[in-house]
Amino acid sequence: MNAKLGQPLLSFLSWKSKPVPRDKLDTLILVIACFIAITNHFSAAPIWVSLSSSAVMLWRAYLTFSGRSLPSKYILIPIACGLMGGIFFNFRSFFGREAGVSMLILLLACKMLEMHAKRDLFVVVFLGFFLILTSFFESQSLVSALQVSASALALLLAQISYQFQTKTIPVLHRLKIIFKLVGLAIPLTVVCFFLFPRLQGPLWGLPSDANIARSGLSDSMSPGNISKLAMSEELVFRVKFIDPVPNKSRLYWRAIILDEFDGRTWTAINKLSIPRAIDPKNVTISGNGIRHEITIEPSSSQNLFGLDLSPQAPQLIGGVAYVTRNAEIVSPFPLQNRTRYQIQSYPEYQLDLNIDPNVLRQTLNLPRRFNPKTAEFAEQIRSQYRTPKEQIAAILKYFRNEAFFYTLEPPPLGRNTIDDFLFQTRAGFCEHYASSFSVLMRYLQIPSRVVTGYQGGSVNSQDGYLEVRQSDAHAWAEVWIENEGWVRVDPTAAVAPDRILKNLNATQKTTGLSGLVSNMMSQNGFMNEIRMRWSALNNTWNQWVLNYNETKQNDLLRSLGLKDVDWQNALVSLFLIGLLVLGFLSLPLLRPRTQLAPLDKLYFTLCVTLKKRGLGKSEFEGPRDFLKRLEPHLNETDFLVVQQIINHYIDQKYGRQTSALTTQELKRRIKKLK
Repeated sequence: MNAKLGQPLLSFLSWKSKPVPRDKLDTLILVIACFIAITNHFSAAPIWVSLSSSAVMLWRAYLTFSGRSLPSKYILIPIACGLMGGIFFNFRSFFGREAGVSMLILLLACKMLEMHAKRDLFVVVFLGFFLILTSFFESQSLVSALQVSASALALLLAQISYQFQTKTIPVLHRLKIIFKLVGLAIPLTVVCFFLFPRLQGPLWGLPSDANIARSGLSDSMSPGNISKLAMSEELVFRVKFIDPVPNKSRLYWRAIILDEFDGRTWTAINKLSIPRAIDPKNVTISGNGIRHEITIEPSSSQNLFGLDLSPQAPQLIGGVAYVTRNAEIVSPFPLQNRTRYQIQSYPEYQLDLNIDPNVLRQTLNLPRRFNPKTAEFAEQIRSQYRTPKEQIAAILKYFRNEAFFYTLEPPPLGRNTIDDFLFQTRAGFCEHYASSFSVLMRYLQIPSRVVTGYQGGSVNSQDGYLEVRQSDAHAWAEVWIENEGWVRVDPTAAVAPDRILKNLNATQKTTGLSGLVSNMMSQNGFMNEIRMRWSALNNTWNQWVLNYNETKQNDLLRSLGLKDVDWQNALVSLFLIGLLVLGFLSLPLLRPRTQLAPLDKLYFTLCVTLKKRGLGKSEFEGPRDFLKRLEPHLNETDFLVVQQIINHYIDQKYGRQTSALTTQELKRRIKKLK
């Protein structure tokens, strides 16, 4: 092996055998801190950005271990230009949230290769702090908060390390200083969190891509859409029931009405043609209402949820929701932030008893030259059964008695999707059954449509909230019957009743390693309890931290006796009070203080300890004279300790510095004297 190439490798392999130099240790702490800050964005940043920044960080660590110099500007400039070109090629812009954060990640990594002065070190640290702040653009969950806290502590450790230029301070002592600083900051942070004015909307304007959020159900449904969605365990919303919880078979969370069919895909009629307010005359409710509070996770959708049926729109902060003619609950803006509202539902209802005939005809339309076998089958049902209810019961019986299967992995369907499903594959998910049932109804001249939403949910045993996830996504049908209005019919219940009475897992067989692990996790009581505890903790974080808004703040101020607060005067008062408090705390720092060397500080500590025992040193008394005077006043054990410390001080201060005792050992002996 070439000696020049092998030397850095040998140095890297043998670094444990000898202490790491102070400058290398501080640099490594900074590299690790910045790398932790970058890892917060790995889940959202493009893969090439994560890999490139990690490679640069590893390069910087290698240069530190090997003792080689940093690369010249002739190497750094092409690298930086290439990375910036990659940003533009990926995002077609240097502006926007995602492009800006990705560029900041790469700039921080490249800056690590261009540190030539102490000023550059602090530029890197402050860039790291700004980078971890941008983590909250992507997520504000409890996990994100813990990651950001760990990153901030690591950056503070790196910053503290460079404050001590000549002193060698152990890492544990630096951590102790950091926790003291954080402890001083926590009270002010808590006060600002509760009392600083809460503003509606974001604190600053962001480009259009700043409002990226998750999406779930869409305004269209084709075979496979909901089954893919149901494979996710992502949380959609939580429900806290104020009134008694209904049976699980009645937990239908209505979302989107689909009433147009093109032979394969169901879509919603143009929203602009649907009245924004439901006509109270078209809804007849009976029985007691069920009040519940819903907390929806951020998404790009405008659909709100409530138990089927909720005739009155909930009150939202920042806008007024509305209920459409189809009893869909819609927000006036995308739900990009976590949203909480209360709503009242009535499971026993009649909808659209006196519907417009033109609207009703729209729910009978079918495309031509599609599904001929289905049309023939519907004609057979019509010849055997006369009333709509008898025909509906006959089709449900057909689903129940024939060899239909409920599965998340149905076989592909051809051009005539309904024919293929009903008479060939007979295997599908809820969208297959809802779609085929609705098509059969239309062939029977019974108005029908598809409803998508969620069904069921799981109660968290730790906090009592009902958690509805993407795996609870569901589709069912509605048929219009004279004198009854729109009636819910769920053909899935005829094929897989456990899906309605229990959950999706009860209907699926465990296949593959991932399925086996998932099944074991769900059946393991200990792991399931941990999952519920963590979910409940996240819910608490969402309810009391992320959802602390202007309304909650006003309620808190009223409870403290503060009403109609003038925020302008309040902010000025808080600013002045803060200045006074900071000035008062700074007074002790203005006093002149003598800086003592570690050895002098050790001797001074001994003198103070003995003074507390009534054996103070005279102002002009030397160490040897002080030791002679102490001998008759101390027992043999204490005198030996004092003698060792004073002799060590004399040897180190005025002698040959040959003492074998360390400063730390002498400090421990002084503590014994106390």
